[in-house]
Formats: sequence, structure tokens, C-alpha cells
Amino acid sequence: MAHKDRKLLEELALSLYSHGVLPLGKARRLAQMTRVRFEDLLGKRRVPRHYSEADLEEDLRFAQGCL
Repeated sequence: MAHKDRKLLEELALSLYSHGVLPLGKARRLAQMTRVRFEDLLGKRRVPRHYSEADLEEDLRFAQGCL
């Protein structure tokens, strides 16, 4: 894929995520990035994360399963 096409997908994914249209996983797949890279891009662009109480509970359950 051409560089400008990839950048266009990144911008689209950022916009859709920031407006709450896409959740993080779908936005990062649209941008064709790993979760870490997409979250890094969100930070660089100062896009707030959408993190609900349900997300926290899910993360806590996951962490407890890893212990």
C-alpha cells in the first residue's frame, strides 16, 4: 500500500475513534497498526482515550487471570 494511502487510513481511523464512531480495536485495524502503535499515535495527537468503567472491569479480570 502506498504511503499516502496508509496516512489517509490513519487519519480516518483517528477521526472516527475521536468522534466515538469506532472503538479502539476497529480503529487500529482500519489504520493497519498494532494496538501499541495506534495508542502511541493517539498520544502524539493528544486524542483522549475512550475508557469506560466496563473497560476497566475487563482489564482487571484479565490481569487477575494472569496472576
